[in-house]
Amino acid sequence: MFAQLRNWFNVTRRSIRIALVAAVLVAGVLRFEWDPQLLLFVYWVEAGIAAGRGVLQSLFAERPPSEAYRPRGTRMPFPLAALADVRGGVRLASWLPPVYPRNVPYVVLAVIPIAAFWPLAGLLLTGAVAPFVTTFAPPQTLWLAVLAVVVGQAVRFVDWLRAETYESTAATGGSTRRYLVLVVVLAVVAPLALEGAAATGVGRLGLGLAVVAVRVAYDLVELRHPGWVESAVFSDETVGDERPVKTPDGESVASFESDRRGTLVASVIAGVLASVLGVMLFPVLVGGLVGLLVGGGVLATPSGPVVGAAVGVAVVVGVRVLVELVVGWVVSAHVVYHVYPDAVVAYNELTNAPQWSVRRDEITEVTPSSDLFAGVLPEWYDTVKITTAGGENHTLGYFGDVESAARLLDGEGAG
Repeated sequence: MFAQLRNWFNVTRRSIRIALVAAVLVAGVLRFEWDPQLLLFVYWVEAGIAAGRGVLQSLFAERPPSEAYRPRGTRMPFPLAALADVRGGVRLASWLPPVYPRNVPYVVLAVIPIAAFWPLAGLLLTGAVAPFVTTFAPPQTLWLAVLAVVVGQAVRFVDWLRAETYESTAATGGSTRRYLVLVVVLAVVAPLALEGAAATGVGRLGLGLAVVAVRVAYDLVELRHPGWVESAVFSDETVGDERPVKTPDGESVASFESDRRGTLVASVIAGVLASVLGVMLFPVLVGGLVGLLVGGGVLATPSGPVVGAAVGVAVVVGVRVLVELVVGWVVSAHVVYHVYPDAVVAYNELTNAPQWSVRRDEITEVTPSSDLFAGVLPEWYDTVKITTAGGENHTLGYFGDVESAARLLDGEGAG
């Protein structure tokens, strides 16, 4: 009974919000003489704000994303796969649900297309690229429409949190991708439809009310059938399964805490190597070329092009290293390795969750300081690599007491 009452209350709130936004738009058409093209522009602004709301909601999504949409190493020149493996979340505030690092890769992959097309759609709608109207001059009252959609999206986000919808959704829910579809419709299909209707003699008032009516119809269908657009965008299940990591009962025999200096150095090395050896080499070369041209034009010295190219390369490599630093801080900087009598557990204290667990009787090989740079860097960079009978490989690092960890695992393991 309580669940039904709460559902009725939520539906009523959403219905009132739809009615209020529609009233503002209708008043704009009737009282302020807004053109239908101006309404499309307002919808374009709302689509961008709604996509941002979708990004926030995806970060809070509690359910694990589907394996079908898992980021692979070749899909992105950033370590997204490492973040996708992180278990647990980080609570930024007591009144907010946790943010799950594993959702970041899916958010990035969903944001890239709309971040690329949304500005282009705005240029199309305002006539900057291919004008379909003679003039585009937003009136003084445009702020009313923008304010209405901003408030509407903010209320939707608050309602989403209050209803605890994040407990039943995954980052692959598709809200951001849905707005990409809407932006395409707004920038490509809607202007052609307006041109065709205007050619048949339909006036500004009729076209404006029709544009508002289409918007209201869409909102009502979405209210009645949530996720109907996502079902057309996605072909697989968006929510996956996550097997829990089993942790032994009782106290651990020993614990080894990661040294964050090792994590930071490893991140810098990984970022530099990825910039010159992987897919990132092309952006690095582009950055150098842009810097060469800018440096040659700005610095009136013979060394200007060289300095500009060096700065351009440094900026791209620096961004790549910064990404590695953030990922390393989340993935490994706060990990503590607990050795139990019968298992080894890697626990991330930042996300408050065990990351993996290996039974000690399944360990077949223990290799200390297997990293290529371990021989030239201090002990806080050392690592221990363990291999199991099932072919799994896990690395414990970075900390200075790897020899003790290796003797403990190798001396008492059944391997």
